Amino acid sequence: MPLLEITNLSFTYAGAEKPALQDVSLCLEPGDFALLTGRTGCGKSTLLRQIKRELTPRGDRTGQVLFQGQALEDLSPRESAARIGFVFQRPEEQIVTDRVWHELAFGLESLGVPGDVMRRRVAEAAQFFGLEDCFDLSPDQLSGGRKQLLNLAAATVMEPDLLVLDEPAAHLDPIAAKTFLAALERLNRETGMAILLAEHRLEDSLSRAGRFFLMEEGRITEGGTPREVCGRLAPGSSAEGALPAAARLWRGTGRIGDCPLSTGEGRAWVLRRFPAASGPAEARETAAANSRKAPFLRCAPEKQSPPPALSFRETWFRFSREGPDILRSLNLDVRQGEIFAVLGGNGSGKTTLLRAAAGLISPSGGEIRLFGKRIREYRHGTLRQEGVALLPQDVQTLFLRASVREELKDSGLKPEDLPFDLSPLLDRHPYDLSGGEQQLLGLSKVLAVRPRLLLLDEPAGGLDAEWRKNLRLLLRRLREQGITILLVTHDAEFAAETADRCGLLFRGRMEAASEPHAFFAGGSYYTTSVSRMLPGCITVAEAVERLTEPGASSGPGNAAEG
Repeated sequence: MPLLEITNLSFTYAGAEKPALQDVSLCLEPGDFALLTGRTGCGKSTLLRQIKRELTPRGDRTGQVLFQGQALEDLSPRESAARIGFVFQRPEEQIVTDRVWHELAFGLESLGVPGDVMRRRVAEAAQFFGLEDCFDLSPDQLSGGRKQLLNLAAATVMEPDLLVLDEPAAHLDPIAAKTFLAALERLNRETGMAILLAEHRLEDSLSRAGRFFLMEEGRITEGGTPREVCGRLAPGSSAEGALPAAARLWRGTGRIGDCPLSTGEGRAWVLRRFPAASGPAEARETAAANSRKAPFLRCAPEKQSPPPALSFRETWFRFSREGPDILRSLNLDVRQGEIFAVLGGNGSGKTTLLRAAAGLISPSGGEIRLFGKRIREYRHGTLRQEGVALLPQDVQTLFLRASVREELKDSGLKPEDLPFDLSPLLDRHPYDLSGGEQQLLGLSKVLAVRPRLLLLDEPAGGLDAEWRKNLRLLLRRLREQGITILLVTHDAEFAAETADRCGLLFRGRMEAASEPHAFFAGGSYYTTSVSRMLPGCITVAEAVERLTEPGASSGPGNAAEG
């Protein structure tokens, strides 16, 4: 008997004219690890919420959802809560208690699990997910990555048969995302718990999945093993850009041999298929040397460079007198008319840096200047008038109205004036939008200020590959109009393709900064997958161009792939 069986499911939100889901059918067996992807707004989140009865939105539904042969609506409240777990995209949305141990016990307490059973399950979960050292802490004291691990542990401590996850790694740094996905894979492998994971970032997730589904405009259009689906996709498919770099490289160079799904597989495939082009790691070593020679941002920009729009000089910040320093002697110049991308781990100080630049917090030491003027000299409220705008990571804090139409009207915006099409969403409540759609609405409201300095906290979070490309083109157009952009991102490829310069923030300091090639080619962990597979290249487009040059595939080892 299938664990989950969805048959001819259609769903239309209350008041909407067009269905969000159309005739969806999907089947999962016990122990499956299934990955679901598709463009922003295609219906992934809506579909996942149909599986968790407590989260199903209001609207009209036809079709059938069976869990172990039983209709979802026929499950008892206890069965529904315990047997189907759910993890949200934003870690903070799910945490409800004041201590890590209490968060782990909360669901079990609600189910009335006996105390001795509860204590053992909590202890085992804390050890399995590496949460022992923070057991007595407040969740607020955890990094984003550990908060999401806590959510995963709290969902699985009730021992569900199926775990549903809606882009859980969207707001995690690359290292934290890998840790989370590794925990998810181990959970599936060691306990047999079935996993249904919706993700835009497939770089580290596709190789872990046994089944892969593609969704377009409310329909499931592809399904099978990851290698099968990667091989069947037509050139130029909207899903092509979502594939891992290794798979895109394989598709762009002739599809010879088995499709690689991970960076490791991709590196091995490049070495076998293109020995002349991959060669020794001299290009990587040269790029690393160039990166070390590049001036850190704590140095003044060159004379021919534009003057800084934003400057930090020996800036310190802490949230309380007894608390740790979040920014530590930070030095940074963001030049007028450039796009500067800040990367770094969860908790490194990236969001604090943006909030300080926006004037929302005051440094405890040092100096911040905006357009040559000390930030403290701006009167209350004048920073917005001077054209400083911030898109926060928690974009929902920008929404105050009951529909997208009202949100745009409040900002003085007309749908036809936006750089992207939000017309299908006008009558939806902002909280009913997908994470990516919320990002686009929030960005629309921020751009209404007509900023001179645009501060963006994870602007590509929740966006599919096509929308990330559209966002990249939009940011470049804004730069050409003279707008300075400082963005924080965990997406190395997005930064490599978008930014004029990139910097690594570590423990509140800017430890390295340079143009993208030197920055990413010289990195070991904060780098692109392409750089790991083919030293000297940082994007798939560069790698494809290099590997399709005459003579790139010549050399020993090529015949085996032919």
